Amino acid sequence: MTTQRSFSDILGRKVPTIEILDVGAMATGQERYHGLLATGLAQVTGFEPNPAEFARLKDRPGPYRYLPYFLGSGGPATFHLTRYPGCSSLLMPDPKVIDMFMTIGCADAGGNFHVVKTEPVETKRLDDIEPKVTADLIKVDAQGCELEIMRHGATTVSNALVIECEVEFVPLYKDQPLFGDVQCFLRDRGFVLHKLIDCAGRPFRPFNTPNPFLPMSQVLWADAIFVRDFTRLDAFGDDELLKAAAILDVVYASYDLVGLLLAEYDRRAGTSVRQAYVGDLQKRPSLSVKVLNIMDHPA
Repeated sequence: MTTQRSFSDILGRKVPTIEILDVGAMATGQERYHGLLATGLAQVTGFEPNPAEFARLKDRPGPYRYLPYFLGSGGPATFHLTRYPGCSSLLMPDPKVIDMFMTIGCADAGGNFHVVKTEPVETKRLDDIEPKVTADLIKVDAQGCELEIMRHGATTVSNALVIECEVEFVPLYKDQPLFGDVQCFLRDRGFVLHKLIDCAGRPFRPFNTPNPFLPMSQVLWADAIFVRDFTRLDAFGDDELLKAAAILDVVYASYDLVGLLLAEYDRRAGTSVRQAYVGDLQKRPSLSVKVLNIMDHPA
């Protein structure tokens, strides 16, 4: 069994602790950022307001802290609990759109987006959480509410290095913001779209395909990865260069951008960490590619 090397060991230089903020932390398997935790580089603050899902997380051992809050504008809202918990949202699923596509479903009781009950809830603003939440990596998956959460967490968001945000390209929920709205908001706060991963879609009904969980033509959602603007490396502190490099290598396989960040660190510090990193890449059996891949599972 091969033990994963820490990014600190690869560079021969300690990477400061990476703070991860996971909004919508429902347990669906090993987190994408698991490699950072496994090598002792990170700790997590997670938000999961669904009581059943929070109960599965709250006593989890390790560098985790979970809070059962609905994030939003800081006022009352309505939670729509769906047949598949991962589709539950503070927004109402839109059957007019959802039922155009194979396998997902809303109006029918067997559909993932079918609302089984609603309940009134109170939301909290991310920037109002005490003690204050800090984050180098933000992962936000809140079923159409991502932009609302970030708008009311603008200070937290602006201090991040990398943001993973689920985005939709058609409105699966009523009145939800789409990818372009999220991209404009983050652009105005100093972030650049880096890549799209786990792109997903479905065939239009009633078109039958061998795998109805793959898109025939229409992309519906994806995870959009945004990074602090790499054309302005002066916006990164020295420690932030190392932390961003670790996140982008371990979580997102963005080896070329990692090299750019480490070269800037070398320029400032008179070190040779980029050379050490490239040497490690050359020894790896293979390099995974994570960009514009199609998600192939019944989410």
